[in-house]
Amino acid sequence: MNINFYSTAAHKDIRSNQKRILINTLLNGTKTKGEKQQDTFLPAPKRGLAYKSEIYTANMGKGINYISQDFLNMINNDISLVKKTGNLYECAGKKFSPEQIPEINTDTLQEIRAEKNVLNFGKNQYFKYISKDGKGHSLYTDSNLIGSIYSEVMRGAPYDKELERYARFWNYLMKSKDPIYITLEFPLDEVKNYLGESGIEPGFFSVKMGEKENTHFYSTGENSVLIYSKDRYDERYRKMTEAGSSFFNNYEPGDVWKVGGKEYVLSDDRTLNIPYGEDIYDLEAPSNYKWGVRIN
Repeated sequence: MNINFYSTAAHKDIRSNQKRILINTLLNGTKTKGEKQQDTFLPAPKRGLAYKSEIYTANMGKGINYISQDFLNMINNDISLVKKTGNLYECAGKKFSPEQIPEINTDTLQEIRAEKNVLNFGKNQYFKYISKDGKGHSLYTDSNLIGSIYSEVMRGAPYDKELERYARFWNYLMKSKDPIYITLEFPLDEVKNYLGESGIEPGFFSVKMGEKENTHFYSTGENSVLIYSKDRYDERYRKMTEAGSSFFNNYEPGDVWKVGGKEYVLSDDRTLNIPYGEDIYDLEAPSNYKWGVRIN
């Protein structure tokens, strides 16, 4: 069994750890002895666009030369482009202080909700997650995954465990080819909560981030692990509907099965005529069988 999402006791994957270490390295950079420090002005020709976007907090100091939104996006999309010397950051040959990084206004950000069972986090996009306690958590989608906003961490924002866990859940569903083991880390109630909050309903659903997309099946069966890969669903569906499979070998034609609460009669070739997309994990055996053995 290959479970590829365990890495540390704190439940952070390797990529998150690398990012956190890199950010902490930047934040804890030491001041070079005798080095002259100054607040460097960063030209921002598109600063007007940044203000109009309203992702910045409303109480920004008007006298500060904030970096532009384009520059902010560059930082949040790839923290490896940034280095720190003393009290200043440098990116793409430009220097700026933490005070020049505008605060993201969570109130103006949109929540990501599923449409037609597709949860699209987009690309290079700021958004928020509202946790059970009603608190808003600001996140960013880079070219591949979602996570904390680097610029907020550079400003001194504290570690947000709820945000990291939310991001970890969806990143895992985005990257995993077989999410059947997700409940080893996330309890069933938590999985149901994340799916429900996002607007995902039982059946096939997709998670999108940038140009990447992954499709799974959400089952409500009593003995279900909730989420199955599309490949796993397709294989089981084939065994239940194609002649020659051994799936129903111990049962007789005419036996009545229930799939998703609907009745289906086992055919002469021991298959069920189930429409594709039905919840085949919500399966109930004929009432005249017990533990796979026919009873009177």
